Amino acid sequence: MSTAFLVLEDGTLIKAKHAGAKRDVFGEIVFNTSMTGYEEAFTDPSYAGQILLMTYPLVGNYGIRKKNFESNKVQIRGLILKEPCFFAYRGMHLDKFLDLSKVSCLYNIDTRALTLKIRKHGTMKAMIVAHPSKMDYHALLRRIKQTPYPDAENLVAHVSCTKKIIHGKGPSRFVLIDCGVKSSILKHLIKHGTVIQVPFDTDIKTIDRLKPDGIVVSNGPGNPALQAILSTTAKTVEKLIDKYPVMGICLGHQILGLVLGFKTYKLKFGHRGSNHAVKHVCSQKIYITSQNHGYALQAQKNLDAEITWVNVNDGTIEGIRHRTRPVFSVQFHPEAAPGPRDTWFLFKEFSELTICQNAKT
Repeated sequence: MSTAFLVLEDGTLIKAKHAGAKRDVFGEIVFNTSMTGYEEAFTDPSYAGQILLMTYPLVGNYGIRKKNFESNKVQIRGLILKEPCFFAYRGMHLDKFLDLSKVSCLYNIDTRALTLKIRKHGTMKAMIVAHPSKMDYHALLRRIKQTPYPDAENLVAHVSCTKKIIHGKGPSRFVLIDCGVKSSILKHLIKHGTVIQVPFDTDIKTIDRLKPDGIVVSNGPGNPALQAILSTTAKTVEKLIDKYPVMGICLGHQILGLVLGFKTYKLKFGHRGSNHAVKHVCSQKIYITSQNHGYALQAQKNLDAEITWVNVNDGTIEGIRHRTRPVFSVQFHPEAAPGPRDTWFLFKEFSELTICQNAKT
């Protein structure tokens, strides 16, 4: 293990130890407060473009097992830890996983202090410097400041599937618009029917030919209001809501919100963890949810949709529903993985909604 540095765009320079791939990494630094689920976090496509800071210290203590992956590869650009566990009684050891996955990791960092800095000043661009002997600090800082945030590019295009994939053999047919879907979402949908996974930029005619009973717009990374998303996914969803039941999750929720007239904005430091409390507006019940997002819908009067869920901590919108169509979305992750199972029922609710709608037609 060698010495390395973390450089933030505000000029902060932090000395650390290095593990994994010996390479410099640029990204947006964000923090996750979960005490478990690091395997899922590393492989969650919603983290594309980001350097992940884990606030809980004992990452690696139960090993790495591929069955817990949320995609077929590691999605984070880099990793920041306080006290990693390079040993485990089962699964692959963390250090070996970092090497094989070519992940650049810094550790022995005061992650509490760094998290408090991000909470105060917001997420920042950052660089992991694995070769400090070659570092020109001032030149590097200029480079970090001049480089756009990763979400200025179409990150969805990097994590979406490139062709149609069919899962399961159930009687109901769900078309899943893949913006960076987690494997756990697929597992839940397959329980209720056949899932036809399609690329994020699939057009309405192609989806119509698949004869779906319902549409799911998945989670994913980046800015939902990016022109590359508005001109593809959002354009298609706008046409779909008049024809099929639709469910949006995380980025899918934001895209659906844009279609229904909401605006989006970037949160100061986002919601990333497995203990976020949300309130169901109708029942006033509180549910604990898993979340991973940096953007949110802006509250405003809207004739087509009503707010159905709100965040208990900061009041941000956590769910919406169309007033007349079988269309709804949630900002949190009902599949959890990791996290509480409080909102698993939403997958069943959507399945029943598609059956009910098809019975009417």
